[in-house]
Amino acid sequence: MNFLSFLKNVEPDFKGRYLNDIWKFSNYEIENIHDFIQLVFPLNKPSESVFHGHFLKSKKDVDIIKNDKVAQLNLIKSSKWFLNFLELNNNWQNKYDHNQLRISRIIQSLRLLVSNEEADKFYKIILGMLKANNQINCETLEFWRHS
Repeated sequence: MNFLSFLKNVEPDFKGRYLNDIWKFSNYEIENIHDFIQLVFPLNKPSESVFHGHFLKSKKDVDIIKNDKVAQLNLIKSSKWFLNFLELNNNWQNKYDHNQLRISRIIQSLRLLVSNEEADKFYKIILGMLKANNQINCETLEFWRHS
């Protein structure tokens, strides 16, 4: 799979979905489909939870995305799309929820592929979304802070 082409929305992922198709997922699909987040927010290491084997395998792969304006803008758009999903769903603020892992990935991917500023902005928005009675454990909050 060519991550740059996928992130530019000109080629599909390994399941035939374009980035635009994923942006059209319903909240139910976002919550229950588990193989897209690693593609929309790639990292330079394999996923520990989904084993489709697609990740950025070289520094060159990272640099190509970092130097492409369309890919950059789409990563930012994807982060806003995911924030919109989180605004409508408070389950991620429970003691454990798989969306907490997704948040970790998004922060790391933005830092790796876009900028520290975008990663920090996403992190601060997440903190601002937390309800006073959230049950997110301290380790997760600390991990986000250092991601």
